[in-house]
Amino acid sequence: MQTQLLEKEAIRAKFAVTVPSDDVSKAFEATWRSLARQVKVPGFRPGKAPRGVLEARVGKAEVAEEVREVLVDTYYPQAVRELELLPINAHFQAHPPSEGQDYTFEVEVELYPPVTLPELSEIVIDTEPRTVSEEMLQEAIEGLRRDHATLVPVERPAEATDFLVVEGVGGGSSLPLDLERVSDSIVAQLIGKAMGETVELSLNNDRDHQHEHEAPARRSLTVVIKDIKAKEKPAPDDEFAKTLGLESWAEVEAKLRDSLQQQLSEQTFEEQVREFTDKLVAQTELEVPESMLQRRRHSLLHDLEHELDHQGLTIESYQAQLERQGKRTEFEDELAEAALRRVKRDLVLEKLLELRGTTVSDEAFEASLRYLAQRQSSTVQKVKRELGEEGLANYRFLLARNLALRETVRELVAPPSAADETAADETP
Repeated sequence: MQTQLLEKEAIRAKFAVTVPSDDVSKAFEATWRSLARQVKVPGFRPGKAPRGVLEARVGKAEVAEEVREVLVDTYYPQAVRELELLPINAHFQAHPPSEGQDYTFEVEVELYPPVTLPELSEIVIDTEPRTVSEEMLQEAIEGLRRDHATLVPVERPAEATDFLVVEGVGGGSSLPLDLERVSDSIVAQLIGKAMGETVELSLNNDRDHQHEHEAPARRSLTVVIKDIKAKEKPAPDDEFAKTLGLESWAEVEAKLRDSLQQQLSEQTFEEQVREFTDKLVAQTELEVPESMLQRRRHSLLHDLEHELDHQGLTIESYQAQLERQGKRTEFEDELAEAALRRVKRDLVLEKLLELRGTTVSDEAFEASLRYLAQRQSSTVQKVKRELGEEGLANYRFLLARNLALRETVRELVAPPSAADETAADETP
């Protein structure tokens, strides 16, 4: 076999493969032998029909097509390895071969794109650490008092901090509503209503619509107010603290502050991870092959189709709705942009993982599987069966990629150690 690289760019290449005549003849002979065993010819035992009889029954053109497939399937992978290419899609220009002659076919391939990351240490993360404010602490205290409040029946219209029980008209089930925990629109519709009143609640909420092109559905629920209770909240003092298992209110505030700071630190870190990822992708120049974009676009459409199915809709009806609204082109553009953004992100993070060489230990992997099984109310064994060998390998890859990303961000945002500061001071 001979290979010749005809063209080579960042994400595409073209090359020719020439198979020697001896190997072509061997492929023809093997194909004829295989056909002799498979094709039933009256008057002959399997594998004993003469070649001339088989040619008349099968046809030379069909045999040449089969040999072409054999030669391409055999020598294309060898050529790719010899030329050190990483193709992700291939288009073959391969005519049927002739027995006893050299056979040359050409291949145009899309290549896995090369990725060169910027200098990671030069990426500046602007998201700063935050500390718990007095307002945050007071809000947490109010929530704690609300959670431990005593419900007291009242004979007055509902107020914004009350606890209501409503029942659907026509024998619907009872529904408890803490007005401090529901949306402002629901609160506004119930304030001032008295026990026994019937209220038609509008449940429209634009935030419930996951697809920006989807027209808001008109939803409502007619209910009767069956009960209204006020909340008597405990005073923030030592007595309340003792009911929580602590000695003083100061201890309660300290624990609340520590808990809030932990949450705030975790939120800040997640924001820093997102900021770093966005900047890393933006500062990495790479060309994305069209086949990658098409596969991701198809995947996004499949996900959308699955979501619409849960709403009793079809992708066809959704697209027809976009056509009526004159938003089909906008939708397609946004879909293409989302596909490009996600493919670039995956390529960049994969390169980051490669550079860092991060791995996930067996112990960490098993712990993650246990967590996944717990979230799915399943078992580790069942999760492993459902994922299969390929799914488990991909899951482990994603864990390692995420670990590499988070390790990088921690290094960038970590405060300099005393040794680092001393070394910096001593640098001339």
